[in-house]
Amino acid sequence: MTARPLAGASLRRLLRARDLAHEAFDMPLLVDDLAVVAGLSRAHFLRSFAEAFGATPHEYLIRLRMEHAKRALARGASVTEACFDVGFSSLGSFSRTFSARVGVSPRAWQRRAWTAVPARDLWPALWVPGCFLLMYSDRTFGEAPAPRAGACLGAKGSPP
Repeated sequence: MTARPLAGASLRRLLRARDLAHEAFDMPLLVDDLAVVAGLSRAHFLRSFAEAFGATPHEYLIRLRMEHAKRALARGASVTEACFDVGFSSLGSFSRTFSARVGVSPRAWQRRAWTAVPARDLWPALWVPGCFLLMYSDRTFGEAPAPRAGACLGAKGSPP
């Protein structure tokens, strides 16, 4: 599903609902709650949200929860802690959803993250694009020479 631009007033309403999802991702949010915040009917909200953000509200919330779960796991939280911290009430549902979305179990992802970035102070680097790390770090860890300026920019000189 691809996102389409909407009129300013409609987009502002949808942004209110999206902001609520970001603020309360760990709470049980219903589509009806988000529609009320947006001031739209449930059906119109579902269609408009999907058009604006390229995903249904449920899909968007699950994606958001998975990103927060990855960060919690990278910081050292147990799978159970990450599960409840991001709003899942069932460890089985969380593990199944995480595995389906990410491709590996939460524990396996955590082990891979710790292997890739073993020092705690480097864990935030998991969410920085590699081209920026190479461009702005003072060393390349012997992997490759630093890219030339503008290596991360798209064809028209803007980030991809």
